[in-house]
Amino acid sequence: MNDIEQALAGLAETPPWDLERSTVIRANAGDLVATADSPFGPLWIAWSMSGITGLTPMFVDPTVEEFVDHHRRVSYGVDSLPGSLKSEIEEALESGESAGLTFDLRGLSNFQQSVLESCATIPTGTVRPYGWIAEELNKPGATRAVGTALAKNPIPFLIPCHRVVRSDGSVGNYAFGAEMKRELLIREGVIAF
Repeated sequence: MNDIEQALAGLAETPPWDLERSTVIRANAGDLVATADSPFGPLWIAWSMSGITGLTPMFVDPTVEEFVDHHRRVSYGVDSLPGSLKSEIEEALESGESAGLTFDLRGLSNFQQSVLESCATIPTGTVRPYGWIAEELNKPGATRAVGTALAKNPIPFLIPCHRVVRSDGSVGNYAFGAEMKRELLIREGVIAF
């Protein structure tokens, strides 16, 4: 090694421990993850600079590592949600109204995004059949595809896929079981279930 190389090597510094995380987050290429309380138990919440990207009950993924493994984007665990986001999410989970929240659905297909955006318009205390969303999207034959898109909803509870039922009025499937779907609907005042 010559003198210049030695001098340059002496300038090398160890980068800050969180350089990768802060760079990825600032570039809006990844998410932060923390927990939030809810009426349904503790939840993992993921968010980017563009909005909420994921939500999973802790009974599904008990550790942040498990949640990060299943989440669709690069994610980093942090101690807590920012104060305003935490209160907005907890209020939305309590009331069933998430209209004030911003969701980041990047990475999903255009069809999935459209299905979830349509689903988000279903008012608390009401239900709609899968076919209603297909009709809203001007794709009346896409009822099954709507069900598939809802089954992959990365932000359940806040994007209320539990408010979508079968055309015969039965509850239908739900990622966390039909019983939980029934409980969510009853909690919101839909008493037919």
